[in-house]
Amino acid sequence: MAIRPVPWKPVAMRRLFALLFLLSLFAAVPSLGAERPSVPATRIAGKLHVDGRLDDAAWATAPAIDAFRLIGAREGQPCAESTLVKVVYDDDRIVFGIWCSARRPLRASLTPRDRITDGDHISMHVDTDGDGQRAYIFGVNPYGVQLDGVLTVDPDFKWDAVWEAEAQRGDGAWTAEIAVPFRAMRLPTHATRPWRLWIRREISAWNEVASWPPLVESQAGSVMLQAADLTGLGSVTGGSNLTVEPYAFGALLGARTIDGDGIATPWSNSEADDAGLDVQTSVTQSLALNATINPDFSQLEADRLQVGANRRFPLSYPEKRPFFLEGGEVFQTPLSLVYSRRMSDPDWGLKLTGRIGGVRTGTLVVRDAGGASLAGVGAGPWGLSQRGTWALTRETLPYGNGQGVGLIFAGHVQDAEDPAGGGTSTSNAIVGLDAQGRFSDHWSYESQAVRSESRFDVDDGEGGLRRESPGGTMWVARLDHSSRRAHVGFGYRHVGEQYRNEIGTEDRIGVDYRRVSGQLNFYPEASPFQRVSWTQMCMLIHDRTGRLDYYEFTPGIDWVLRKNQFVWTGMQFMGEHWQSRNYDTPRFHVYYDNSVWRAVSFSGDFDAGKGVWYGDDDASSYSVWQETYDLSATVRPTAWITVEPTANHLRLAKHAGGESLLSVWLVGAKTTAQFTRRLSVRFYPQYDSDSRHMVLNGLAGYVLHPGTVLYVGVNTGWDEPQRREHLTSRQVFAKASYRFQR
Repeated sequence: MAIRPVPWKPVAMRRLFALLFLLSLFAAVPSLGAERPSVPATRIAGKLHVDGRLDDAAWATAPAIDAFRLIGAREGQPCAESTLVKVVYDDDRIVFGIWCSARRPLRASLTPRDRITDGDHISMHVDTDGDGQRAYIFGVNPYGVQLDGVLTVDPDFKWDAVWEAEAQRGDGAWTAEIAVPFRAMRLPTHATRPWRLWIRREISAWNEVASWPPLVESQAGSVMLQAADLTGLGSVTGGSNLTVEPYAFGALLGARTIDGDGIATPWSNSEADDAGLDVQTSVTQSLALNATINPDFSQLEADRLQVGANRRFPLSYPEKRPFFLEGGEVFQTPLSLVYSRRMSDPDWGLKLTGRIGGVRTGTLVVRDAGGASLAGVGAGPWGLSQRGTWALTRETLPYGNGQGVGLIFAGHVQDAEDPAGGGTSTSNAIVGLDAQGRFSDHWSYESQAVRSESRFDVDDGEGGLRRESPGGTMWVARLDHSSRRAHVGFGYRHVGEQYRNEIGTEDRIGVDYRRVSGQLNFYPEASPFQRVSWTQMCMLIHDRTGRLDYYEFTPGIDWVLRKNQFVWTGMQFMGEHWQSRNYDTPRFHVYYDNSVWRAVSFSGDFDAGKGVWYGDDDASSYSVWQETYDLSATVRPTAWITVEPTANHLRLAKHAGGESLLSVWLVGAKTTAQFTRRLSVRFYPQYDSDSRHMVLNGLAGYVLHPGTVLYVGVNTGWDEPQRREHLTSRQVFAKASYRFQR
């Protein structure tokens, strides 16, 4: 019998908010795990010269961290290589001294900043608040290339700061020094807890990842809940921090089109120039204010092409603008509610992020010129956004050992298109409450409830407009259990029929999601496999009438080999309701990743089986055979050149082996020549066989440090009407910015 969900009412929303709050208080239990280890940071007099050699006298007196153990499939086992880390500090900086043995040849390259995670490197994870909820990441590889980011649930390497790192390579070992100014981090105004430190080293030649303290992956909650106490830093201060970063941009543009006969029209040429400003200042040493005027995209590489043909839901792209990346982790919630690229053309923006007492806070206000697609925001009309104002605030109160409650509010008000003619503004807002935490070392939960309110005008069918003010709800509850042998997860999510979130994405409305997942792990000894895991996932989506809108059952096997190889094989038994019919779409799926050789690594993702041709009605929709390929590789002919070819293919046919109804190839090859850590050249050609369009992005950059850069680039496009290529766009640009900091 079909399940018919109970209609959602505002009173149920209030009751759920109260339930989430009480649940979070009840779950504030202490960890049952072992007491955390501790290491002191040693105070030094004077400045330590950062050259990566570890020959300064200050290192002789600092205690050593050396009890590293493997994590992952060989959890707790001794490492093939030794690692030693020491921590010292002075008035302005914390400094890490690093010694790493390397009996096998190093697998590292001179690469762009933050691109070292696929080779040998070591990273420090520093939690200045000491609550295990968030940490800064500072890493380095044997060539001195820097890695920085923020760790919350997962690491995010888009955040950049100004700090020092140097490394030296020698026989059988490499050494490094990392020096981070206190002003680069946000420090608690009144320190009540010691900092926390977790160190992770990747040893690619041995296919090993080691850490200190050793990480027990089966324990629920953030990695930093298992980090060590870093003592002796309670009296340090971040000091004042004022950063002013102006930029100037200029470009020569050219464009032409293709007429009906496939002949290119004459060029239309123009010039463009622009300027902008980013400012950051410390309100307190734990709270920062960012302001931007006219932020731009010009120094950023192009988005990787995605297959847009025969898609049921809109595409989305990652955020790359520095203003939105800085402190962006503050706005994360159990539900993914924020898609900042909706703010597509900001005139100006203000952002306040950090901590006020024990509350982690973030507030964002952006004035935007509009023009972004609102496809996929939920109920109501989509279209394009108009000029208007976006507002977002997020407050989180962490407490206990991994517990927390949070509040989020987001609003979007669009200006009247014709105030003189009686036009009115439209608005959308959401408010939500969430709670997450642990019942024990192995059981964790997260939950969130959100209410949306909207106001917009629609055609009344009589030549006028009718005001509508719908309200909707969404909520989620998840429960997970982890151990070394097994993992199981349960989840339920409800999306109301009138739910709408213009700052986020929500493809399906008026549905309920039910999800169960599990994994059973085996660790065979004297075998080529480090771990073999049976995995399964089952998801059901019912609409508001109780009809099954989508189902998926995916049993599979993970094969983790000892020699840098990974394989996943499985079946996907799926089906969905489209228009007024049901379609069964079972597929076979295999994924393979091989990084045995440093010079060439590659991966491939392939699935084949039944699919759906998404037509505008039942007559134009039908079942098809579908094949998808996603192939990528990394080729390193030298330590300073990296080539990353990719190929995506979608093929639809009436039946397996039949004539193609649709065949789309997306191919690209990003090539980077990193001459020094500051100077690089990048070329990125991409081709879309569906639109018969090729684009080439070229960029030469000199990066003194984040914010102080000089870029010269070229963007060109070719179209291929009737199999004849024509250059139809060209752009040559230059951008310079300089970071003033005190």
